[in-house]
Amino acid sequence: MRFAIISDIHGNLPALDAVLEDAEENGADSYIFVGDYCLSNPYPNECITRIRELNNKYVIRGNEERYLENLVGKDQSTWTDGQMQISYWNYQNISRDNLEYILSLPTRLSLLIGDVTLQIAHSSEEFIGDAEGRIFGPAKVAKRYQDCFITLEIFRKDIRKCLSEDDTFLNAWEALSEGIYIFGHTHLQWNYQSKDGRKVLLNPGSCGLPLDCVEGGMPYTLLDISDMGDITVEERRAFFDRKAYLECFRESDQFAKANVWSKVILKELKTAREHLTFFLQDVEKYAVEIGDNQRPFSVPTWEQGFARWQESCRECDFAEELP
Repeated sequence: MRFAIISDIHGNLPALDAVLEDAEENGADSYIFVGDYCLSNPYPNECITRIRELNNKYVIRGNEERYLENLVGKDQSTWTDGQMQISYWNYQNISRDNLEYILSLPTRLSLLIGDVTLQIAHSSEEFIGDAEGRIFGPAKVAKRYQDCFITLEIFRKDIRKCLSEDDTFLNAWEALSEGIYIFGHTHLQWNYQSKDGRKVLLNPGSCGLPLDCVEGGMPYTLLDISDMGDITVEERRAFFDRKAYLECFRESDQFAKANVWSKVILKELKTAREHLTFFLQDVEKYAVEIGDNQRPFSVPTWEQGFARWQESCRECDFAEELP
């Protein structure tokens, strides 16, 4: 059986369509979706519909779905802050059927394919504790590679080196039984396998918002499990017209209604690296400086904090030229 493993779509419909087309062309006969279908790109409802239309799929929810769940039944007249505009926009622009669907999804799944067990969760913390985020989370990756793109080969080599030198990770790895452990969340595509190939950690990366500093393509992973129980992992990248998509993004209703968040996400799409963490840290610092204790951040603090952060950032030379 050949699975296409897809995670962290975050409302990026053209990227999802490109990945699904590539997976079909490469013989995928089943799909595993690992959460985070909304909150960042402007087509969350369409992405959820596309997933629901597929046959032979296994789907779990991610952490972003919780933000929408927290809004169910709330008084929308109170939604006046700046920070949560992206959540409000998603809640108001996802159909009730699609919202009910994603909120009804399980947070974990366990599958048995022949004699191979697949454990599926949104975060690797379910399996190896804080190892992934602590060793090479997206903010750490952004700082590691600064303002340059890297190749997928460099990224793979660096991750394996980091993992193999961390005793805490190695102890957690040794404690895992044989099987395949699938997760997403960090927007970083990687896998780690035992020498006999019977134990695998697998993160397909982010289909809709990759943050691994790798130039080009939207990541997902093909997983083959043979009748004999042999396991093969193939990390792939699907391509679409990114420049045209960025223009559509700027003209979207989300960009107009959740402007600050959308601008940060556009910067991440251009540079394939984390920026949101650094922006949130900076706006918190700004709020403290001006004595603003309101959380979520008010519209003035949110927008003025963004303007200050944007001014302090040196835009990468290659960012605006990224196709």
